[in-house]
Amino acid sequence: MMPTASQSNVLIPCPVCGNNISQFIMQVQDWLVTNQPFDLLACPACTTRFIYPIPSEYELSAYYKSPEYISHTDTHQGLISWLYQCARKRTLHHKKKKIERVTGRKQGHILDIGAGTGQFLATMKEAGWHVTGVEPDQQARDVAKNHVGIDLFPLEDLDSLSEKSFDVITLWHVLEHVYDLHGMMSRIKKLIKDDGLLVIAVPNYQSDDADFYGSAWAAWDAPRHLYHFSPHAMALLMQKNTFRIITKYRMPLDSFYVSLLSERQKNRFSWPRALAIGTKSWCTSWFNVDRCSSIIYFMRPEKGG
Repeated sequence: MMPTASQSNVLIPCPVCGNNISQFIMQVQDWLVTNQPFDLLACPACTTRFIYPIPSEYELSAYYKSPEYISHTDTHQGLISWLYQCARKRTLHHKKKKIERVTGRKQGHILDIGAGTGQFLATMKEAGWHVTGVEPDQQARDVAKNHVGIDLFPLEDLDSLSEKSFDVITLWHVLEHVYDLHGMMSRIKKLIKDDGLLVIAVPNYQSDDADFYGSAWAAWDAPRHLYHFSPHAMALLMQKNTFRIITKYRMPLDSFYVSLLSERQKNRFSWPRALAIGTKSWCTSWFNVDRCSSIIYFMRPEKGG
């Protein structure tokens, strides 16, 4: 791996805007697998944050090998995992309703990139949508097939899908994991219909829970989360790839879930503190979606883009 950044200003380009100078913010840690530290850098031009050094694509796979990585294993073990499963049942329904509300349609062709264990696609299929999903992790694909009867494709099959064939493309907490941001956006642009809807949900480091927990904020999730987007950075990334944001929604339960996970990474776990910080973050985001722990962005392709 490359050496860590040792100065506050470093000559490392931003993965979103290409600005050549980045700023060291703090060190964050892989709390799940290795306990390895990573530098967190910020672009002063577009406000994107990203870890450094970024492991190679080959190295990254090892950082996902944990029974506690719920989106791949679908585990119910442990209280926090159980709470995650309960919350997911509620959020899956809300995701479907939001997509139907924004698109104005009850069915169509939907592609989920980074589909995990297929729960979202199973919900959409049951509602009458034609579903397609890609997921790089073999274990997650096996769980999707065995548990919910959804056959997912490996990520390399994304380029074999028909161009301009999807009414909706979704990435639920996936873009922050994508190795080549602009390459992925280019592939999405080829697959989505000209009047299609792109839905991207990502953590938001400008939330109250991120401010409180600092380097212990669970959504840093280094090095699995390579990038971190402010609302400004997301808007710029979409603009550079000829998409426009048409609306944003909160993911309000994430404020509580991320606070609980963050407490596990402190020396003393406190349920009351997690509830208090989650509630504060939830209340703030009620009045300002740009302060929510996680934000869902709804986007359309720019005409002629």
